Amino acid sequence: MVATIAEVPFHERPVLELLNLTGERQAPDPDYTGYGWARVPRLWLAEHGAPPRAVDDGLLLALHCPDDGEPLADDIELYFELPGAGPVTVLASRFFAVWLPRMPGDAAAIVLALCNPHGSHLATPPATRLPVHYALGEVESWQSRDDGRIELRAPRWHRARPTTTERAES
Repeated sequence: MVATIAEVPFHERPVLELLNLTGERQAPDPDYTGYGWARVPRLWLAEHGAPPRAVDDGLLLALHCPDDGEPLADDIELYFELPGAGPVTVLASRFFAVWLPRMPGDAAAIVLALCNPHGSHLATPPATRLPVHYALGEVESWQSRDDGRIELRAPRWHRARPTTTERAES
């Protein structure tokens, strides 16, 4: 049983496995609940009506939110299906406070592969100074058959707003 956020089994995984891109698929699996993190040399953020943009040297965090999660203006409820236990939820802000200090800090950016159905606007977690990219709306992962590039598609991509401390130091 998981008693604390630090005990959630949030591990590094191969990026294709993490994003459920192994094997052939015609569409994303809406029931896939895998989570974890991976380093990616390059991935692409695509949104409707705009050309995809590359994020190089990214720390990719794959997370999920519950379908019936609480609508919050500035946070997202995360959902973890735990092996051998029931699912647990935690606020993204609390999860990031515990887990980001444990992650590699030498990436150029953090990308959240996380659906954000309520359009919550996130601040940069205090545990990092890296730019954090997140979606407004549902996120789908795809891999190009032509060149193998990994793409995350969402209605809109945002960069987390700086915290008050970051703004004061700028």
